Amino acid sequence: MSTATLPTPAAATAAPAQSADAAPVIQANYTICPVLVASNVAVELGWLEEEIRKVGGNLNYLGALPESVGFLPHFSHKLDNFFRDGGNIPAIWAKADHTDTRLIGLTAAARSAGHILVRADSGVHTVAGLRGRKFGLYRSLNAGKVDFWRGTGERAIELALALHGLARKDVEILDLDHDDDTFRRGGKPSEIFKDDVPSFAEVEVNALAEGRVDAIYSWPGRSRRLEATGTFKVIEDLDRHPDWTLGVANSPWTITVNTAFSKEHPEVVVAYLRAAIRAGRWVNANRAAAADILQRVAFGLDIDEVRAYVATLPDFVPDLSAKNLAGIEIEKQFLLSHGYISRDFDVKQWAAPEFLEQARRSLSA
Repeated sequence: MSTATLPTPAAATAAPAQSADAAPVIQANYTICPVLVASNVAVELGWLEEEIRKVGGNLNYLGALPESVGFLPHFSHKLDNFFRDGGNIPAIWAKADHTDTRLIGLTAAARSAGHILVRADSGVHTVAGLRGRKFGLYRSLNAGKVDFWRGTGERAIELALALHGLARKDVEILDLDHDDDTFRRGGKPSEIFKDDVPSFAEVEVNALAEGRVDAIYSWPGRSRRLEATGTFKVIEDLDRHPDWTLGVANSPWTITVNTAFSKEHPEVVVAYLRAAIRAGRWVNANRAAAADILQRVAFGLDIDEVRAYVATLPDFVPDLSAKNLAGIEIEKQFLLSHGYISRDFDVKQWAAPEFLEQARRSLSA
């Protein structure tokens, strides 16, 4: 545990009281993936709620809303006055086919490309050795959300094959079906995701262990734990290559907001970004202490893995940099070409930098 002094979390307060003449409280809803982004730190330190309240808003976490709302808005963005931070595949899917949103921030990911995993006794030592063999690929049966894990794995498998002179036709892809209907509730992301292991993680590993497939895609944290059992081994680490585009794997992480809400209440959008920028700057300056906080939401990672990640990523402050936008374009084109989304759109037009610029100016004033 880090001995660094954490900032005192902002005190939680009741929603602003309304008098007969007072302006109505602005209700703002949010969701954040269990990934290592500044927004999760801003929630844990109370800064997100603090900034929203400064502009007359009341912040509500998706997992704490009435059960009838469900968790699918986390993927479709179909909820009024809604902010979403996290994986880019659901954000792109929502924008393309479901909800009019604005892209207001991006965060790069560190060492996120992933691995190709086989059994240790397989006799396979490189991806080239998988010619004619079976890859297991997760497939969600939940039609209410985009199959982000399949999309991430499918792209990685195709990239790994190409790096070794193979194409998809040179291997067999076996779909591994999963009902994917988990519904989580809690007052904030850390109450839902702490110590949680995604149920989809077991589907592929079981198929590999049972010999139904010869290889699967895996994220680094899971790979390390599986290798420690002595039963599995990594034969390709996509992060070892200098080509940064290999790391477009449901990242860069995206911050999005409903377009209508951004027009009606731009001050709330700026407030959200103020909190994310404050938290990102604090993480950059307090890596060890930040890792202790982020471990609360990082499912599938232990504290040492979180610390290593936090130490590696250059900048936790959200941006709309040319490189991150290029990463979103790469992801979008893959999703479009592989049938995950139906409609194309202009990524540069999706981005709305004015909110980020105003948030930065207000923090430097």
